Amino acid sequence: MSHALRVLGLCLAVLAAPLVRAQAAPPAVAIGSSLTIQVPDRDASAARLIAQAEALGGYFSVMTQDTLTLKVPTGKAQALIDFVKANWKPVQESYRSEAVQGAIDQLQARLKAKQELYARFEKLLAEAEARDIVEVELAATQLIREIELLKGQLRALQHRLDYASVALNFRLLERQRPGDAGSSPFAWLNTLGLESLLQEFEP
Repeated sequence: MSHALRVLGLCLAVLAAPLVRAQAAPPAVAIGSSLTIQVPDRDASAARLIAQAEALGGYFSVMTQDTLTLKVPTGKAQALIDFVKANWKPVQESYRSEAVQGAIDQLQARLKAKQELYARFEKLLAEAEARDIVEVELAATQLIREIELLKGQLRALQHRLDYASVALNFRLLERQRPGDAGSSPFAWLNTLGLESLLQEFEP
């Protein structure tokens, strides 16, 4: 077995070994909120909420007919919630938090180990004999994919820390029909016997 392949085997063994956790960092917590609010108009309410989120440096991530999920900088989440409560009536609220520091520590440790291993692969490629180059290159290519995957996972976790999630569920206000009060604010409709006309269309 050539020297390059022996070193490659050693590197792969190091990569498979358990990682030692880094010293604990201050807790990192991702937060989220969910509110169900009564709205007279879904579209108009959603437009106001999106505008407010953007004014706070955020954006909307998901929007359906009855729900809207907003992302705002974590430090601005309470300001958005206060805006919601000042303009609509919440009928249900829930809050959640998730500690993600442990996941971040593990990903960072794995990323560091793989980056160090890739640096060894680069040296191997420079020293490898012609018959070993293909095998070393394949291992290095696989390692690059793993490194990029870890970087993406770290970016996703960091985004969850930087931006709080505020989910809003819309509940339409029930509109009272004019006949329920026995009369209409329009005098000319009262002369037509509005209540009697409405009753004729009831099943």
